[in-house]
Amino acid sequence: IMKFSILVPAYNEEQSIASCLNSLISVAYDDKEIIVIDDASTDRTVQAIEKLLDKGVILVRREKNGGRAAALNSGLQQAAGDVIITTDADTVVPSDWLQRFTSCFEQQGVVAVGGAYQAYNQDKPLAHATSILDQILNGVLRKSLVPNKLSGVNSAILRKALLDLGGFNENSWWSEDTELGWKLKRTGKVVYDPDNVVNTTYPDTWSGIWKRKFYWGYAMGLKFREQMPFNVKLWLRPLIYVALFISLLTFFATMPFGINVFLAPGVIFFILLSSLTIVYVPLGLVVMVRNKRDRVSLKTLLLLAVLPIVREFAYVYGMFLGFCKGRVGTTRPSWKEK
Repeated sequence: IMKFSILVPAYNEEQSIASCLNSLISVAYDDKEIIVIDDASTDRTVQAIEKLLDKGVILVRREKNGGRAAALNSGLQQAAGDVIITTDADTVVPSDWLQRFTSCFEQQGVVAVGGAYQAYNQDKPLAHATSILDQILNGVLRKSLVPNKLSGVNSAILRKALLDLGGFNENSWWSEDTELGWKLKRTGKVVYDPDNVVNTTYPDTWSGIWKRKFYWGYAMGLKFREQMPFNVKLWLRPLIYVALFISLLTFFATMPFGINVFLAPGVIFFILLSSLTIVYVPLGLVVMVRNKRDRVSLKTLLLLAVLPIVREFAYVYGMFLGFCKGRVGTTRPSWKEK
């Protein structure tokens, strides 16, 4: 039987850490250890963790805040498991969580497994819509448009493979999971299980959604600055936006010349815009009907017509700035905005 070491980095998570740890304690698996790494919190996170130490939770305290990757590395030094699992302090996991990972690792050559996630705070309309959008991209489309199968909130990695790569890259804020997924693919199989779902807290404001996607894009832009990997999935999002704006500008520029001239760029613009907007409405309805926990909400469906283009613009804009202006370490939003 595999031993699992669950790493939970935490920074100022006094409101959510108890729910997270109680769900981890309740996971039905004999050989597991739960390691919480407090990254120099300034609230009562440590006190909340200490109440659960008698239930097998291990607390690692860092004296200086270093970010998520640094906290994970501190936990990795204490871990004794064959498999390292990462999740967030504002996440609740199902009781069969580890059993699902076990079945994936029974496949030949698997070095890492990524799972899915959805909103814990589904009562918030924007959080619910964002969660549905992620379920479309990750579940219905099975991450076919996303270049990475691992997510920091729900991933399992063979400890040996992780140590061979030097652990988590502390200079790769907001993209350490993506970078790790790329590196691990060179050593073995990285698989994705859309049925292994955890519930995590989503941003529930437009500014929160914008910031999260912007920082992810900015981090990716920094990676592009360091090296320009040839991967169709990496280039798909920025290329769609470039094509979208070029077709729109061409449409306006050719309008004085009549319909025979401006029809083609207009049709191209409409098709590209539709791929980022209205196509998600029927897909969102399918997801809500299939998912018993989700309620069918007209407001959520309306938000799905706008949300994808806002998120993608934030991501591509962040990627552009990261590539043109960025230096590793210039901007370090190492933890989620509260």
